[in-house]
Amino acid sequence: MGAVSKYIRIEAPKQQVWDLWRDPTGFPEFMDSVESVEANGQRWHWKVSGPAGKSVEWDSEIVEEIPGEKLAWKSVSGMSNSGVVRLDERDGATDLEYAIEFEPPGGKVGDVVAKIFDDPEDKVQRALEAFKALVEHDARPRGDSRTEVEASEASPTGSSGGGVAA
Repeated sequence: MGAVSKYIRIEAPKQQVWDLWRDPTGFPEFMDSVESVEANGQRWHWKVSGPAGKSVEWDSEIVEEIPGEKLAWKSVSGMSNSGVVRLDERDGATDLEYAIEFEPPGGKVGDVVAKIFDDPEDKVQRALEAFKALVEHDARPRGDSRTEVEASEASPTGSSGGGVAA
């Protein structure tokens, strides 16, 4: 069985970190191998890319949740894994601790999964650094984001009738 435990400090409020982490459908944005995560209540369906274009899939469920503080999960089908993320706010920043244990299944599928988790310490570290950058730069579109701006909003006076002063 493999295990990885990592810690990272994120310069953002704990609630902002929690909100992004708690939405697993966004994981492909910061986890290279994750193709998709579909949430279904307390269960998540994971699809992870492997070598030679093969994908590995499994279902996991939340086993403990303390909103804003702790989220623990375990797989219920496919690759055996379990993990926990804990958040602690200090001086306006958030300390995130992430731990995962996994056991690739045997046989040919096990070989594929083992390749996916080559150097799991490095993969987890890179994923956490990408997550940190995503949170700190608020790079994820929000529900209130707009893609178009009215011309009057771009005007220095805020009205559409005036010209630009030279």
